[in-house]
Amino acid sequence: MLDETKLFDFVKIMFTKRDQFDKIKNHNKKRHHFMINRFFAIKFPSNANLFNHNGINGAAVVESWSMVAMRFKSVPGWWYTKTKKAKTTAKDKYTPSEGAVRIYMEKNEIGNREFKELEQFAKESLYADLKKIEEQVDVYSK
Repeated sequence: MLDETKLFDFVKIMFTKRDQFDKIKNHNKKRHHFMINRFFAIKFPSNANLFNHNGINGAAVVESWSMVAMRFKSVPGWWYTKTKKAKTTAKDKYTPSEGAVRIYMEKNEIGNREFKELEQFAKESLYADLKKIEEQVDVYSK
């Protein structure tokens, strides 16, 4: 037995069991309004945007989407989207050379403690400066 209070059970009812969907109370339809609209936005973004207003009757929006769902015999494949974990990029794995760190610390007259704080709080700008120093050192060392 499918539970209409759970989102994916509700979706299955909406796409496959029209007679059971008609018996669902507006309270439960309104409960799933946001996610139903979000999932339909995958395939119908302009329509979903029109339904995306504060104060709109959520149950009526779900009823409207159920008319679209009647076109399908089962839950469509685009409904279930997969997410991928972000791969760590080379930018995340950058380790500055000791020479560049030494030059940076001497130029800015900072100690090891201040350098560690910069690494913690302003990592991107610090590493950008260190990369520039490394490039300049490479140019003049050749």
